[in-house]
Amino acid sequence: MEYQVGDAVSTPRGNGYINDIIDDQVIVDLIDGDDHREMFNKEDIAPLPE
Repeated sequence: MEYQVGDAVSTPRGNGYINDIIDDQVIVDLIDGDDHREMFNKEDIAPLPE
């Protein structure tokens, strides 16, 4: 899947929004629990239904 900055995604560490994409790495601003930013591989995330 082709992701874009701002897409809502599910990650192994909770849900969030894509902040940046660098090659196969995606930086996600997590919104579940403590708000923070983490980096994931594209294969580790999934789009959230709108």
